[in-house]
Amino acid sequence: MTKHHDSFWRDLLANLREQRRHIHALMRLSQEQTLALAEADVERLTQISRQQASHLDEIDQLERRRKEIVHLLGNQMGLHAQPPTLTDCVQLAPENVARTLRWLQQELLQDVRRLQEMNDRNRALIHQAAETVHAWLAIVVNAAHAPADYATTSAAPVAVIVDTEV
Repeated sequence: MTKHHDSFWRDLLANLREQRRHIHALMRLSQEQTLALAEADVERLTQISRQQASHLDEIDQLERRRKEIVHLLGNQMGLHAQPPTLTDCVQLAPENVARTLRWLQQELLQDVRRLQEMNDRNRALIHQAAETVHAWLAIVVNAAHAPADYATTSAAPVAVIVDTEV
């Protein structure tokens, strides 16, 4: 393996570790988001959304860079048809790098699944909150359009419980 290949492997490992770091930050933010949703803390939810967007932008940039690294690595290894997948990289890498790549691949998959579950939970909480707000708004709007009227509106005769004429 040449020093040039070493550089690609190091860059790939560093890239994946950095992506994992951002995913962990998103997981922490997702937990905070759950609490902020439960407390209806709109200001905190806004802050969390901004922080999430920042981490997602970083992950997007890292993913583009990872694809570049893998493409260059594939070219160096003679795989010109298409860039190798991470699984292909595990097969092509020296044993010590392959072990780390396998571990990172498994960890990233687990982390992404956990993050997806957390996001699904928060999405359900947001949906429930929206339904609750919608129901309360419907009650308020209906009450505003139909003010309470305590007069008899029935066409049926009114029953007299106490006859005052007796």
